[in-house]
Amino acid sequence: MKKDTFVRTLVLSVAMVLLVIVMPLAAQGAKEQTAQPQVETKVVVDELSRSVVIPKDPQRVVALTSAVMQSLYNIGIAPVAKVEEYKVTKEGMSLPSVGRTSAINIEAVYALEPDLIIASSRFHAALKESLEQSGAAVFFFDPDKVGDISVVDLTAYIGNLLGREEEAKKYVQSIYSLAQELRAGIVEPLGIKSAVMIQDGDTITAAQTASSYGAMLRLLGLENIVGANLPGAGRASFVTYNIETILQQNPDVIFIVASSNNAASNQALLEKFENDEQWKHYTGQQGGRFVLLPFAANPNRSSIEDMLRITAQVLKNGT
Repeated sequence: MKKDTFVRTLVLSVAMVLLVIVMPLAAQGAKEQTAQPQVETKVVVDELSRSVVIPKDPQRVVALTSAVMQSLYNIGIAPVAKVEEYKVTKEGMSLPSVGRTSAINIEAVYALEPDLIIASSRFHAALKESLEQSGAAVFFFDPDKVGDISVVDLTAYIGNLLGREEEAKKYVQSIYSLAQELRAGIVEPLGIKSAVMIQDGDTITAAQTASSYGAMLRLLGLENIVGANLPGAGRASFVTYNIETILQQNPDVIFIVASSNNAASNQALLEKFENDEQWKHYTGQQGGRFVLLPFAANPNRSSIEDMLRITAQVLKNGT
């Protein structure tokens, strides 16, 4: 046999042996790949009136608002990202950021490879196509349609969406039980029936009842003097509310929301209102009182439970 013929025969034999070895391995790999468990899904209708296919048990949830992040924690689901506003728990604050609620970083969302994104129709409707390109299911909720007391009912809403109804029910019940306890132990003995929460600025703004701040009053059994459906109510928690209207409605207490953790600055803010000539009639003849609500009583910085406790305690201390 010639040398070149021998070499060709040897190469062909080796190739055949390798083919015999590799083909079963490749087939096994393909079999294992196709044997991946299929993710169970369900179809839900979001607040943009879209039918959305979402995983029944999502593993990588990105929430684009602080409130939804906390609602996920309330029902035992840990999100995989944070929005910058979220300051409630150390666990949440340590997560990778996807930007601010009003300025989402789409590339950061893509990098996290979520299987479900929960977005707000108020803030994120314009991002629908960009969010869908992540490959995740994208569900839009409307903060105005989650329930009468949205800060509490949002947990029930998210629990229903993700099949955690029992966990959500227990959480909501615990909130109402705490509110009743604080109402009976602090608010009712003080004889306080009406209030308003205001922020200082170029103009006075007041918390609408549907906001997290307004919800604290309602949960504690206090009437919020701020009516519903005022101009701007659908876009912000606080709406413009002039001094004359507040004086006319004469609430028992005016909560002033602190703008920082600086004690000196907060004390100066309180004294500014107490010494202002426009408010003299309120604190004098009308018998009203100002109470400073600490910066910590903020829905992006405290749980609902802590907000309730802080609000009730400062009410007790301030009277």
